Amino acid sequence: MTATLRSILLLAAGLCAGTAGAQPPAAPDIPAPRAGEAVDTARAIQLREREAAQPVRPWTEPDPAAIPAGKAGDAIRYGQALLTRTSTLIGPNAPDPARRFAGNNLNCVHCHAVGPSGLPGTKPYSLPLVNVVNEYPKLDIKSMKVISLETRIAGMVGKGPAGGIPADGPEMQAILAYLKWLGRAGRPDTRMAQTGLDEVAMPNRAADAGRGERLYREQCVACHQPDGTGIKAPDFAGGAGYAFPPIAGNDSYDDGGHMAMVPLLARFLAANMPYGSTRQSPRLTVDEAYDIAAYVTNNLPRKHNPGRVKSYPAEALRPGGFVIPEQFPGDDAAYQRARLGPFIDPPALRQSADTRHDLAAEQ
Repeated sequence: MTATLRSILLLAAGLCAGTAGAQPPAAPDIPAPRAGEAVDTARAIQLREREAAQPVRPWTEPDPAAIPAGKAGDAIRYGQALLTRTSTLIGPNAPDPARRFAGNNLNCVHCHAVGPSGLPGTKPYSLPLVNVVNEYPKLDIKSMKVISLETRIAGMVGKGPAGGIPADGPEMQAILAYLKWLGRAGRPDTRMAQTGLDEVAMPNRAADAGRGERLYREQCVACHQPDGTGIKAPDFAGGAGYAFPPIAGNDSYDDGGHMAMVPLLARFLAANMPYGSTRQSPRLTVDEAYDIAAYVTNNLPRKHNPGRVKSYPAEALRPGGFVIPEQFPGDDAAYQRARLGPFIDPPALRQSADTRHDLAAEQ
């Protein structure tokens, strides 16, 4: 039996048998991902199965006081600063024109939030960075390629007036130094509990964007403003960025971004918003987050990404939340219904998500 066929059969068995149990499933003999590798659907399912079988370690992060002295420590601290003060150091308005690498005026910590330790990327369920160095190279189902951590960083930073962040430049190397230090307690090919977004189930109904608008005005508008464009810092023109980030408009994610999918945005909101919320102490229910996400996604203005039509080319791995008009040629009514849900992931995505959720819950 080929490894590909075995992988597909094991996936089908997992869907029938469920994902109960304290240990991850036995890892099949699947070759490791290689950065730059283009994959077909069968290979992508293999890689997701391989990832689901990886051991899950408890949440671990280093003590900020443990950053070493000398050049190594300087690189780590510069990487920490780049994630915390991205706009000031490499944003479109950064004081040094030669270092204006970022495509917008956001700071990385606006999404990869600071945790109690004060370190960027250490808030659980806020897309934390504590283990990313051990997770790459990694399959990107949006492009159906295996990408390196450097590629992911460059993609998130974008391209500013000075071009993209150079792979061999001091900024990229400093960010990598910080992430390696942050994840030093982990091991390659392991996952960590409480990373990513919380795997909560979405309501099995169409989202109510009208209710979402009312909730947005009650819970979100003070920081993000009625039009979603945030509140600029006093020295915005000098590179200071935002006191509170935009979630719409030209300085936020575009309509092809991950957060332009209602379920992903809802999962982020439920564990993180309004500011100060945590998964353990939420201020929004999942139902409320779902409706707010529908309003923000469908009713606030944002940049159009014409390249999004090429995203998620493998239908078997296309998230249910990725809904664009091009999928409904000549049927706008069907698109208008689909963009509000309910959102159902294909079986291959549901199985791996269920496995991750079960294992993380047991840590």
